[in-house]
Amino acid sequence: MGRADARRARAQESRRAAKSGGIRRLFTWKKLLGTFFGIVLLGMGAFGALYLYVDVPAPNALAERQSNVYQYSDGTVLARSNGDVNRQIVDLAQVPKEVQHTFVAAENKTFYEDDGIDLKGTTRALLNTLSGKGKQGGSTITQQYVKNYYLTQDPTISRKLQELVISLKVDQDQSKGQILAGYINTAYYGRGASGIQAASQAYYGIDAKDLNVSQGAYLASLLQAPSQYDWATATDTGKRLVKDRWAYTLKNMVEMGWLSEAERAKQEFPVPDKPKPRSEERR
Repeated sequence: MGRADARRARAQESRRAAKSGGIRRLFTWKKLLGTFFGIVLLGMGAFGALYLYVDVPAPNALAERQSNVYQYSDGTVLARSNGDVNRQIVDLAQVPKEVQHTFVAAENKTFYEDDGIDLKGTTRALLNTLSGKGKQGGSTITQQYVKNYYLTQDPTISRKLQELVISLKVDQDQSKGQILAGYINTAYYGRGASGIQAASQAYYGIDAKDLNVSQGAYLASLLQAPSQYDWATATDTGKRLVKDRWAYTLKNMVEMGWLSEAERAKQEFPVPDKPKPRSEERR
């Protein structure tokens, strides 16, 4: 075989090798894509089965438990008996509209438009649970309401998946007003206060109906870290963080058209009252 023939033979071999390598690469990408879509389909099927399997449960007993409130005939409170829970459930209509908005602005700006869940936030929380990093925020108001009212606070994967499914169903079955009312009435605000009425009394000595927007923004800010953000016991860092959270809430209200720039400029941080002695709370 001459040199020319040898060169032609090497060129043909190179072309065959390139073609074979291309086929192998194509086959590899096909396998990867097939595996990916297979996993996606399995995940969708599993979630569909979970959606059919999980029903909305009855409320947990603690979420509906209330204090005993004794009143005079004119509605003036004579005494409150907290027992093992300090809560008095109030209708959403008793909470000023601007105060309602503080909770949405602080916790879930898309509340009125979303389907009740935050897939990104929930996925992040699940990954943190799996990796042992503990629980993390990111849930919608609907998800937090479902956790408080129907489930438990356990940061387990099974509870988080239940929360996801139940939140979707609750968002379909209940109005946003019902969900928001359930959330602010079941949330824990610190100082032993569960629900916005008890929190209004604990921090400002007034009923929820008398809260102003600055006070509402403080109570909404508390929910992120009730113990750390209680002004009476907070460290300097805690006080700085809760003031930042309060300002963030009001900024969001301006952005969402619920508070004008002029009104925002008038707001001053509403330092809460000192905690009442336990004996006083029962009066």
